[in-house]
Amino acid sequence: MTNARASVSRGVLAWALASMLSAPALAQVQAQAPATEESATGLDSIVVTARRRDEAPISVPVSVTVLGAAQLKALAVDSLQDLRAVTPGITVGEVSGGVGGTVALRGVGTTAGSNPTFEQTVAVNVDGIQLSRGGAVRIGQIDMEKIEVLRGPQALFFGKNSPAGVISITTADPTSTLDAEVRGGYEFNARERQLEAMISGPLTSTLGARLVVYGADMDGWRTNIADSAATAANAIRSGSVTGSTNRGPQQKFFFTRATLKWRPTEAFDARLKLSYADNKGIGYNQAGGFQRIYCPNGAPQLAPQATALNGGAANPALAAALSVDNCRADATYANGNINPAFLVGSPEGFTDPDGAGDYSQQLYSLEMNYRPSDRVTLTSVTGWAKNKDFRADTYAVAPSDAVAANDFTGNTGYTQFTQEARLATDLSGPVNFLVGAFYEDSDLQTYTRNVLAGAPLFLHDIDGKTRSVFGQAIWDITGKLELAGGLRWSKETKDFAVTRDGAPQPVSPASADFKNTSPEVTLTWRPTTRLTLYGAYKQGFKSGGFAAATNTGAAFTTPLNALYLPESAEGVEGGVKALLFDGALRVNTAAYDYDYTNLQVNSLDNSSGVPVIRVNNAGAATVKGVESDFTWRPAGAPGLTIRGAANYNDAKYTDFLATCYIGQTIAEGCNLLINPTTGRYTGQQLAGQRMVNAPKWTGSLGAAYTGQSGFKGIEWGMNVDGLYKSQYNPHPELHPGALQDGVVFLNAGVRVFRSDHRWELALVGRNLTEKYRVDVASNVPQTGISTRTGSALTGGLADLSGNVNRGREIMLQLTVRPF
Repeated sequence: MTNARASVSRGVLAWALASMLSAPALAQVQAQAPATEESATGLDSIVVTARRRDEAPISVPVSVTVLGAAQLKALAVDSLQDLRAVTPGITVGEVSGGVGGTVALRGVGTTAGSNPTFEQTVAVNVDGIQLSRGGAVRIGQIDMEKIEVLRGPQALFFGKNSPAGVISITTADPTSTLDAEVRGGYEFNARERQLEAMISGPLTSTLGARLVVYGADMDGWRTNIADSAATAANAIRSGSVTGSTNRGPQQKFFFTRATLKWRPTEAFDARLKLSYADNKGIGYNQAGGFQRIYCPNGAPQLAPQATALNGGAANPALAAALSVDNCRADATYANGNINPAFLVGSPEGFTDPDGAGDYSQQLYSLEMNYRPSDRVTLTSVTGWAKNKDFRADTYAVAPSDAVAANDFTGNTGYTQFTQEARLATDLSGPVNFLVGAFYEDSDLQTYTRNVLAGAPLFLHDIDGKTRSVFGQAIWDITGKLELAGGLRWSKETKDFAVTRDGAPQPVSPASADFKNTSPEVTLTWRPTTRLTLYGAYKQGFKSGGFAAATNTGAAFTTPLNALYLPESAEGVEGGVKALLFDGALRVNTAAYDYDYTNLQVNSLDNSSGVPVIRVNNAGAATVKGVESDFTWRPAGAPGLTIRGAANYNDAKYTDFLATCYIGQTIAEGCNLLINPTTGRYTGQQLAGQRMVNAPKWTGSLGAAYTGQSGFKGIEWGMNVDGLYKSQYNPHPELHPGALQDGVVFLNAGVRVFRSDHRWELALVGRNLTEKYRVDVASNVPQTGISTRTGSALTGGLADLSGNVNRGREIMLQLTVRPF
């Protein structure tokens, strides 16, 4: 750590210490209030498990946002993608291909691209099972008890692949009495139909069960205007536009989960959860997942398509007729289907020009707890997950599919088995422990190949094994002052193999070991039950691995080196949590300062005209800032809740020798790594630039109210929230054309319900001002002039495509609870 960085780190610690030293006055005021539980203060108490112990949000020394079941239902949160509409500071985006999606916290996360071997920087944990793959973004999480968003490195309790944070999801358990619920919904703009049914209750005096089934069918919220080009283009050249879907994304989603909970004695309980999800649709890209968002020439660069359609001869009139896209993020797009001519003799036998996307996930977990005494708990968590992803897409991002090199089918299969064992104490003495061990065995097989007949199949196979041990000791020094220290040691082995149509290809290295020790120390002061101050030093890491390249041609003549390095994090943070005004106001504030080394960057390079997925490591970055949130339930206004949050986040690269974006000139910064053959530069230094998807400011402000309607037994409620994010760039090479302006998203809802909750009618609105922003951006194939990259010649910039957030949502929901 440099002297400058050390001084900043000392500043954060000084801020935390100053907060502690200034806290006695606050503590004295709070000490006058009775030491009751949080639930008695007007703010609901939700158990937080950030340290693998059940703790109240006010007392846990971690920066965490918790959404309980009632809030999740009121905001209609059924997936990780829904979180970005209700939680400031989080970025969630879906990506085509086996990588599935991206998640970022505090501006740190997996970047764009479609490499299915890439693991997440923000881990998703479902009922104790860690999911490091982005496919979790695509699968809805139904019937949730709570979501905990843990910010900052979480290696001690959650292990690898959590250097930016963890999204921990706890699903609902069986109820002690018979309960059932049926919920139906219709979203008007996307023409989306939803139906969910749940039944829960005891089977015997010791065994409970819960079953939930959910289905959704969506026509799509974007309108495809590719057909508007068909008449004019086909008049110039027959067959220019061969077909397109009229709306997207079109999806059919099914989900079910069964839960059994058994407690034969006070000393033992077990919980088994079995879930299955399947998300089907037409081709992701032509269905509207990506659209053209930026055109440096004012219109799409479709001359290469027109030339290809015209037998190799330029046809400016045809190019103009195809250029119907407005090149901005909105609710329209202009993407054609796969050209049927390219599917003749497809290696998979795939013939549907609409393309296809089919993602399924199975997740099984078994948690067992044994308490040999009131002071000791032994916990075993066994998990098994299986993901399958098939896709057939065109990446033309244009009304015509003129170049077969843009069309791919792909298949990714991933299975993992995990076993974790923990021992936790609750001793009467000043010191308590938590120790554990973790094992994971995983296998990933993936390929991407051209749709044309005879295209070879390059199958990438990665076997992984992870072993780790971890432990924490908590010393209650004075009854109010606590010191906690621990570490996790991990070793991961990955074996890599590639075959071409079954024939082994040379790779070097073919195996790699990644070892890491991540310590954590936290000092916590709780002068009262309503005030907590803490300071922490943490480390975290993300495992290295092997990148699966998009190989479409000949066998390897030299060994492929696909290895990329682990990513690590180190830093400090401090925070204050307080319940004020007899518990009516809850305030949380935290400051943080972290160094990240070897940041893994995943990008889609189209400079050769063929999409190529690249993975490399950025040198270093710093992430520092302050975040605060509050929830206020005024004593004089029963039923009213006012909430807000703000985050200042300074996330910048300190050393990143990145590839140049297409058409970037020497004057624009492409002035490093000269190619001796071409005489052009290929690299740029991004030190001092803001990281991808890292707005400097995010925030939210909202209110909710519940009250009597005037009719006996009938109540009503409403909520309104605004979310703000400042300017940011979602492009891996920070192309200026991808820069997104600051924006405010507005959400609101109103509901009427019976006081006994037998039924509820709700109208839920999200993104009511219909603002569109991009969270993943890349270059459009066959655009730009790559030979001008790294030279003094201007005018070579490529068009950009991006994944755009969902537009305005107006959903009507009816919920019935017969018991």
